Amino acid sequence: MDPAEIENVRQEVDALAGDLAEERFRHVSGVEPTPSIAPLFRARSRAAHKATAAALREAGETALADRVAALRAERASAEAEETWRAEEARAEGRGPDGRLPLAAAERALLRERNRERRQAFGRAAAEAAALASPPREAALERRARARAEVGLAPDWQRVAEADDLLAASDDAYRDVLGWSARRELSLSLPPRGDLARADLLHLLACVRYEGLFKAGMLPLALSRVAEGLGLDLGRIQIDEADRPAQWAGAHSVGGRVSFRRRGGASDWLDLFAAAGRALAWASGPAHALDPAFPAAFGELLRGLLLDPIFLGRAAQAETRELPDLVRALSLSRLFALRAGAAALRVASEVERGTSGAAWREAHRQALSAAALATWPDGLAARDGDAAERGASLAGAAWAEWLRRSLRERFDADWWRNPRTARHLAGLLAAGSAGPEKERPPLALAAEALVAKLSSGT
Repeated sequence: MDPAEIENVRQEVDALAGDLAEERFRHVSGVEPTPSIAPLFRARSRAAHKATAAALREAGETALADRVAALRAERASAEAEETWRAEEARAEGRGPDGRLPLAAAERALLRERNRERRQAFGRAAAEAAALASPPREAALERRARARAEVGLAPDWQRVAEADDLLAASDDAYRDVLGWSARRELSLSLPPRGDLARADLLHLLACVRYEGLFKAGMLPLALSRVAEGLGLDLGRIQIDEADRPAQWAGAHSVGGRVSFRRRGGASDWLDLFAAAGRALAWASGPAHALDPAFPAAFGELLRGLLLDPIFLGRAAQAETRELPDLVRALSLSRLFALRAGAAALRVASEVERGTSGAAWREAHRQALSAAALATWPDGLAARDGDAAERGASLAGAAWAEWLRRSLRERFDADWWRNPRTARHLAGLLAAGSAGPEKERPPLALAAEALVAKLSSGT
């Protein structure tokens, strides 16, 4: 493959990545409940072909070859992906007031103070998710087989690091979660107690601090951050709506963000991260983007909300409230890391052949152990993408590494230093948080959160 052909493949990969992002965004935002994925691959088949990946490897273009191979695996599961997305868009579960869509059940349980009703919303969400699970499981299994065919294997080193993340945060997470559950909900952790997933998500939504995170102030706070860091929000599109099939929360897909409010601190954490991810994706060509970089940049922005100085200014919280608020938000983020680490191992085992009931039971047990809350059946397929889980965890570790570097270069309030903008511009231009050989261990992000749980700063 000569240089001209390689450049053509790069352009095809970028074009296909853009087309896929556009169609998937239309689904996530609730605009298109029944997306059309497979035709996009047929229109640009060279960018997702096994032979193309092999030719690139022979030419020494390993990174581009892996990108093409990954697209080939996605192509193998495209029709099943269309099916599960359509099924999930119309899936409903029986809640306390009748049947309701998946996204509505997920949003409702976060804010429901009555435990009986909250548990009912949780069961409705699990029931709705389970309805879309068979085609989603089929899509993931097809993708796993296709990844093996093109030489892509699970990253077992990253899986081992995910186990280290769990071990490094076990004691602190258990202590703070147990104390918070008793204080806020009068519940205890399993196995002696009966804290369930719906209770945990409600607790981590930080409803008691809702008054500090005013809905109208969120766009202004994000805009001020972006302006101070030299980030052009005009390069991305934030679509805020409340469509029935729209996913709850903020989700970046390519350079666009679908935002359906969940309320309070959740919206702030979600949108800061999603905007950062979208900005990273929009900063350069898809073929050259480190898969973990969007997550790293998103976590870097979200991490500002865990900094007491920034948080005091953005949420206008009183000084005496800040330590407990930082602990509450840090506990929420630590849960997300632990859940992602547990899901990564199970998803990697799926790539090695685990399927069906064994997959679902392994996921239920792993998430229950990591979250310290009883996890329902039916949610395994939503955590089945090992590459996505691994990139998110790696991004969180990179974000912590970047934060420490920025503090050393530009002081503790680095987000207010005019020189920071130029440094971040360089990262965005490179499309990477740092060289692969310097990749920090996944536990780095968890260790930083453990420190915040201890100190509240």
